[in-house]
Amino acid sequence: MLIIAEKPNVAKEFADALSCRKTGGIYSGKDTTITNCKGHLFNLEEPKHYTSEIFPIIPERFDYRANPNTSEQTKIVISLLKKHRNEEILIATDADREGEVIARECLMMAGITDFSRIKRFWVSQALTAEVIKDGIRNAKPLSEYNVLSAQGFARQHADWLVGMNFSRYISRAANTKLPVGRVQTAILSAISERCDAIKNFRSEKYFEHYGIFRPTRVGSGNTECTGIYFENNTTKFPDDSRSQKLKECVGKKAILKEKKEEEKSVEPPQLYNLNSAQKDAFKFFGYSANETLSIIQSLYDDLKCVSYPRTPSKVMGSGNTGLCQDVFNELCRAYPKYRKLTASEDFSVSNKRCFNDKKLEAHHALIPLKALPENADEKQMNIYTLILERFMAAFLPESKYIQQVYILEVGGNTFKISGRKTTEPGWKKFTDILSDRHVSVQSKETESEEQSLDGIDWNSLVLSETETKEKWTKPPKYFNEASILSFMENPKPDQHVSVHNEQNEKLTGLGTPATRHTFIPKLTANGYIELQNKNFICTRLGETLLSALRNSSLKQVADISATTQWEKDLAENPETFEKKMKDFVRQAVSTEIKIDHIGIIENEIKCPACGKPVKESAKNWFCTGYKDGCKFKSLWKETRGTKFTKSDIKALCEGKKTSLKKCAKKDGGNYECRFVLNKENSWEIEPVFEKKKKK
Repeated sequence: MLIIAEKPNVAKEFADALSCRKTGGIYSGKDTTITNCKGHLFNLEEPKHYTSEIFPIIPERFDYRANPNTSEQTKIVISLLKKHRNEEILIATDADREGEVIARECLMMAGITDFSRIKRFWVSQALTAEVIKDGIRNAKPLSEYNVLSAQGFARQHADWLVGMNFSRYISRAANTKLPVGRVQTAILSAISERCDAIKNFRSEKYFEHYGIFRPTRVGSGNTECTGIYFENNTTKFPDDSRSQKLKECVGKKAILKEKKEEEKSVEPPQLYNLNSAQKDAFKFFGYSANETLSIIQSLYDDLKCVSYPRTPSKVMGSGNTGLCQDVFNELCRAYPKYRKLTASEDFSVSNKRCFNDKKLEAHHALIPLKALPENADEKQMNIYTLILERFMAAFLPESKYIQQVYILEVGGNTFKISGRKTTEPGWKKFTDILSDRHVSVQSKETESEEQSLDGIDWNSLVLSETETKEKWTKPPKYFNEASILSFMENPKPDQHVSVHNEQNEKLTGLGTPATRHTFIPKLTANGYIELQNKNFICTRLGETLLSALRNSSLKQVADISATTQWEKDLAENPETFEKKMKDFVRQAVSTEIKIDHIGIIENEIKCPACGKPVKESAKNWFCTGYKDGCKFKSLWKETRGTKFTKSDIKALCEGKKTSLKKCAKKDGGNYECRFVLNKENSWEIEPVFEKKKKK
């Protein structure tokens, strides 16, 4: 049997489990040969392979070429596939759409079209020897994954069609490089619309009026309560004209006009999928989506203590009840503080929030599998704890309470008093054991709803005090790492981002859990967005691109609604989706784009040494005149334990100081300073420490 893994470390794990020895790039054992890819061994051919770049560039058949960076391993894989083509082959690339495409590319380039002897290894658990052997025994025919393969290739082809055609088409018209992406440009559009909404927002003043009620009778209790004044179903008023008339009611008896009590519950948090884990990792630790994925991947690959990372599911399958029970028991033994929870867990298939085959996608939810090894670093511990405690909380019973609403009338004025009474604390009883993080993910009640109304004699209340609060409407919030992931996962319409959805149905997400973390770095590297105080801001270059697209036949690629529809089409019928994308590209580039819609982009940052433009790459900023011998050194985006924004780079190149930066010391501490460029020292950055003012 020939086994094809995706990564070298996975091939080694298979080899260890099956007692195979390494020879070159191959592991061999009794009746078993194991090798691996190194990601994509093949890339789609460039446009010049098909045409002289006459638009539109739409190949009748997509051709592939070997990745020059992996040529040696490519030869090994293709040679083994040809050698074993009439024997049993096991595909063990990553169990997702991308892994499927990586494997199928290799089979295609080896000329293998008969899949009858090929099986697919597909597991969500960490690859221990037992899991590997069990996965091999339960491997299914590769043909069962043909739909997944078709989706993967269709997405790959569509991204090529849009990227290669539109990027070249619009860049040629603008006379400057303007990369376009089928999904990333739609995300850029969402960020831009949110920035515009904030820029155009005008805060408006409004007033809220509150009444404090206290009992009059001795012995009736000393509990007070606070209510908000309302009129015509509103509590917000454009002026404070009602303040005086409410003050005149102070001392008057309150009349109970209406009483409403409703039983409600708060469910425990759901299990994590990749996106929800990434959102909380940013929220609590400031980790980017890319960094979080890398950490979870290390917990899965290296420490083998969590399940498969790139999962879209927040549920387990009905067949996973035993697994969850065993994991729960093992974790309680490893972490004694969780033993208090053991009487309340629910590992039954009747627990549809955690076990639901209808909502289960390619992989089950992200869960811990065993205790965290002692050699884990701080970041691994932080992310593992998130996953662990989310798992512990998810199986606990719901918290139940009574929502209380009382309507009081004083002198013809009406107040609403809201509160709650806990009847069954459920999972919230264990928040002293679990982290407060799990409380924060629930919907937060208003301050008034939190007040206790027990012990109040509603027939013995007077209005003892009034308060008028001046407030201002708040602008929408910028997108950050967490909120943009939420938007990608569920691009529902709001008043700040235009997403057309007449049917009011759940829209298909942008990208996949495995790819969503890649779009923001691409947009940043292209100069379309920048990070300011952990918020994403659309740059002038980004706005220029969007303006060009929206005023051309290419406008659909900047339309969020169109992109979500494409994602839906891809999931439902990959073949039809690819045909639609070809038709769209063909039609879109048939119309000439006018230069005046685009304009010439001027680089905002000039080299302090030679005056030529300074451009951004993935990891640094560099002078475009380096080939002409410019002495200016590149400026790294991250150095000395701190990150430099575009504004910092611009300031440095203009001979100014950066913003105040918090830098990390080698001993684990930190310090604050600004930075400048030293012309006399080969344009090196140097710290500038500000003198502390004497008291």
